[in-house]
Amino acid sequence: MKKFIALTLVLMMALSLCACGSKAPAEETPAEESAANSKFVFDLNGTQLAVNADFAPLHEKLGEEDSYFEAKSCAFDGLDKTYTYGNVEIITYPDGDIDRISSIRLLDETAATPEGIKIGSTTEEVVAAYGEDFEDVLGEYTYKDGDAQLSILFNDGVVISVTYFSLTNLNA
Repeated sequence: MKKFIALTLVLMMALSLCACGSKAPAEETPAEESAANSKFVFDLNGTQLAVNADFAPLHEKLGEEDSYFEAKSCAFDGLDKTYTYGNVEIITYPDGDIDRISSIRLLDETAATPEGIKIGSTTEEVVAAYGEDFEDVLGEYTYKDGDAQLSILFNDGVVISVTYFSLTNLNA
């Protein structure tokens, strides 16, 4: 249990450092182009979500969220916004007048990636779905493609967290 808590704290610290880095806002990119910049696209109720995509048209398709939170962005001019739709959390970052998807996080075992990976999957299932081209840091497998990163955190060989991240706004 102590190992799990330590890994979780390390992950939270690393993410907080990335989120507050200074960087100029990304250039405007159509949602279709953003989705094409990575193979990591999440399907939520028939709506394709990709990091860095303009969230406004996707928000219209998804409808009203279960919960919403906003806070002043520490990296950009404007507000970072968090939308929760059942078992998925979407965080956006401001890019001028556009809110772009910064991350997509699966909240429980009922949400799965298009490849079938979810909380509760095994290390073997993840490697079978995504391959061996990953970086392993303290039990977190990181797959990168284009302007996106898929981070999968394990505890004792079982997935405990699945998150898609934008590499564009994290200075990666």
